Amino acid sequence: MSSSPMPPPSRRELNKAATRAAIVQAAFGQLESAGYAALTAESVADAAGVSRRTFFNYFPSIEAALNEPTKLLLENAVAVLDELDPELDLLSAAVATVESLVDPALLEPIANLYLLASEHPQMARMQLEAWNDCAGALTGIITARAPHGTPLAATVFAHCVIGAGKAAFAQWSRELAAAPDPADPRRTHMLRATLAEAIAQLRDGFPSLQQRAQHTRKA
Repeated sequence: MSSSPMPPPSRRELNKAATRAAIVQAAFGQLESAGYAALTAESVADAAGVSRRTFFNYFPSIEAALNEPTKLLLENAVAVLDELDPELDLLSAAVATVESLVDPALLEPIANLYLLASEHPQMARMQLEAWNDCAGALTGIITARAPHGTPLAATVFAHCVIGAGKAAFAQWSRELAAAPDPADPRRTHMLRATLAEAIAQLRDGFPSLQQRAQHTRKA
């Protein structure tokens, strides 16, 4: 757990964060208005009010800019996990971390990107890489939190959690498509609830499946 608060960011750091956020916002705006095929560093830079050179000072590619919300979400989750009681079991800690992700500014871009990625193979590959990166980062977090565990156990645990997250996104997108209003403003809350439920399934050992198995044995 963290022992002391971080110092407040400097004005320079705040300005850099604002520029970074403007580029990301412009990338998503361009994506929604013009589509993925029309995205270029120049168009995003113009929309963000910065030069092409400045764009590449912050991001190596358009894909990296679009993946920034996923990176921020992971960093936020890491910070939350770091503050939890180290005696709390990993699965309960994972559920608590997901339930803490209440900021629509973090979840909404990721939700939009997931929905758009289904229409573009390049974006789908980018999303897969983002999930894999998350699994690698999560493996490191788990190893630090449970140093007596084996590397294989940490890797399997990380991929189970990431798999639960991917399943939650897929379930959420299906429910959204079947809803009367797919643009329901509550959709971010729906996603967070589905993510928490998916992780809880891991924590609780898939109770509905266990009940079915028990019923089958009795029969």
